[in-house]
Amino acid sequence: MNDLRKPAGPPALEAGPARAALILIAEDHLDSRDALRALLEASGYRVLVAVDGRQALTRALEQSPDLIIMDITMPEMDGFEAICALRRHAATRLTPIIATTALEGVRPLALQAGASDFVRKPIDGRELLARVQSWLQLPLA
Repeated sequence: MNDLRKPAGPPALEAGPARAALILIAEDHLDSRDALRALLEASGYRVLVAVDGRQALTRALEQSPDLIIMDITMPEMDGFEAICALRRHAATRLTPIIATTALEGVRPLALQAGASDFVRKPIDGRELLARVQSWLQLPLA
């Protein structure tokens, strides 16, 4: 029933990751995108941004991020479509994707589309960082 991987605890915000992982943020709202970027960069991650699902797909295939944070409700190509497209490509098939939205009842649909995890908006920064750190420590299968 619980298909989320639970991190051992919240990461130390000042410690940052062991290496500078590249995280792609796919988010159409400027304020949300800027807040996520600031949070991740302050924690030592490198950040790449996309403003819609189509741009997220292109950037992911070009840049090979270590993890993707994908908003579900975006123009051009929504998060569901983008996640499905990313899972069809060998280069991104195993890339962890954390889906986000404020919409009710979307978690099972996001996981069914191929998301690795789900964080509900408004996003709690400590929770997101814990999830990011947890997924980046997992060995690839």
